[in-house]
Amino acid sequence: MITGAGTGWEGIWSLTYAAGFGALNLAMSVPLGVGVSISYAAMDFRDAQDELEWARPNLRASGDAVRLGVLRAPQDIAEARTILDQLADAALNRAAALAEVEQELADQAALSRVMARLITARAKVTGRWA
Repeated sequence: MITGAGTGWEGIWSLTYAAGFGALNLAMSVPLGVGVSISYAAMDFRDAQDELEWARPNLRASGDAVRLGVLRAPQDIAEARTILDQLADAALNRAAALAEVEQELADQAALSRVMARLITARAKVTGRWA
């Protein structure tokens, strides 16, 4: 999914969508104390997705909506966090690259808001959120 996602708006949306659903699934599979921060990460992913859809209303129809499945066992939690981190990193890198070439100020602003949400979501997923 990470290497196959496009480098434009659709790719960023697809990665963010997958990370959001993955974070939601993870939040329901971990103890409450950990699940709260993961839930907040899921909300940040969703906020990033909303920003993308605001800038490009057709993304919901044109992007690939991939949902990650449920965790098989508690030992998958670390692996799930790593996968969510990789999805967020890939979306963040694509958003940063796109922001460098976008000509419209409104698009650059939207991508900046997306990147801010991806950064905070990533920190919450990995436990680096202070």
